[in-house]
Amino acid sequence: MQTCELEYIERAAQSPLTCRIVSIENSSPHWHYEYEAFFVLRGGVTATCEGDEWRLKAGDIFLFNACEIHSLNRPEPDNLCLVAQFSLDVFSDVYRSSFRFDLNTRAPAGVPGEAYDIFRRDLAWIGLLMQERPNGHQFFIRSRLYDFVGSMFKYLNYEVGAAARQPAGGHLKDFDAIKGYIKQRFAEEISIGQMCRDLAMSRAKLYRTLKEAGTESYKSLVNYYRVEFAKGLLRNTASSIQYIASVSGFESDSSFYRVFKELTSVSPGRYRERPHAKEAPVGIQGYVSYNMPQALDVLREYCAGCQ
Repeated sequence: MQTCELEYIERAAQSPLTCRIVSIENSSPHWHYEYEAFFVLRGGVTATCEGDEWRLKAGDIFLFNACEIHSLNRPEPDNLCLVAQFSLDVFSDVYRSSFRFDLNTRAPAGVPGEAYDIFRRDLAWIGLLMQERPNGHQFFIRSRLYDFVGSMFKYLNYEVGAAARQPAGGHLKDFDAIKGYIKQRFAEEISIGQMCRDLAMSRAKLYRTLKEAGTESYKSLVNYYRVEFAKGLLRNTASSIQYIASVSGFESDSSFYRVFKELTSVSPGRYRERPHAKEAPVGIQGYVSYNMPQALDVLREYCAGCQ
């Protein structure tokens, strides 16, 4: 039986969102607390969300709402996609509620064509600003994001209080504390007793926090960060797999191979053989490298064409 995993998304301190330009190979079913605006710039992608499947082509946009289970696959090679992820915090200055929006260009639901031009323009500008980073880009990015969110309220159907499984703010703080602790010490043998003492948290509270966040155990979170670290070494160094297993915190090569394949669906050696950008961003499995100059040209075309 295929499991659905929580994807942990971390944003830069100066930005209210993450934005990546990627080529999609595939991704296993996953979910996250953030909203994800998915914009197909070139080629085609098959998106599955909450059991429904959609074939997206160049120019299509799909919004995965917070906590919606989704996956992606490519029906054809040579696709290029922009992925912008932003949290519920974007709404918190104005609203205390959560929202579920219907944004899917394959199912228009009465949305005027000019609205999609606005969405395409804002996402393209966000992608371009994140890559080129001109002076003041942080403010321009926020401006485009808020224009995008404002347009969602103006043009889309939406439900209030519809972000299922969204925990209370106190729970998020506890989960962030656990993640931060493990992220700093994943290469060590982490004692759950010591972790609870360091975080001033009972075992019952720790287990409850992890369960509410959709994480099986603290060990699964440790393995997540270990594998992400190992993926960076596999991409960017010639170190042996045995060495990478050791410095990533795995007690044996066999446990490294087993956990790595469970989380990525490929062996460490197979993962290393894939093409990767030198500074590839951490993300879910299935994002592969692309030609950056070509990607920026596509974004500029969308910025100019939708004005």
